[in-house]
Amino acid sequence: MNEINKKCYEIIEGLNLTPRVVTHEPILNYETAAKVDEELGLTGTETKSLFLKGKSGDFYLFITLATERMDSKLLKKLLGEKVNMVSGDEMIELTGMMPGCMTPFGLKDGLIKKVVVDPKLDKEEKLILAFGSETMSVEMTPNDLNTILTSLYKEIISLDKMIEE
Repeated sequence: MNEINKKCYEIIEGLNLTPRVVTHEPILNYETAAKVDEELGLTGTETKSLFLKGKSGDFYLFITLATERMDSKLLKKLLGEKVNMVSGDEMIELTGMMPGCMTPFGLKDGLIKKVVVDPKLDKEEKLILAFGSETMSVEMTPNDLNTILTSLYKEIISLDKMIEE
């Protein structure tokens, strides 16, 4: 267990949440994730947390289902600036996490300016997220994820805010 995993545990325990945290073989792609989910009996839907950087230098998170694509134009409208994925090297340097293993919690305080959340997450019974390393995952309800996000971030934007306009 690394420092990020420990910080993730502290956050969920501090909020009195009881999601299922599992340790497994390293996951760096969706094929391995599906195999691990089956082996461990995880029934949630895989998610992804994309670490983004704006032209201004500000950092953002976009949390969605693993099957969804990032709509750069929509995110630009929501965030007020063009954003791109952070490079793997910069991600490791800033977060200590490997690409493909980004968790929306356990990050350095103040690193993320805004979080964009796909409302499709709320339609799932359970979600599977990375837990700060390639060998740990967490299965939780969308409600638990929302509790964590609202406790950590000042500005959380729902993707449906723009879709409705």
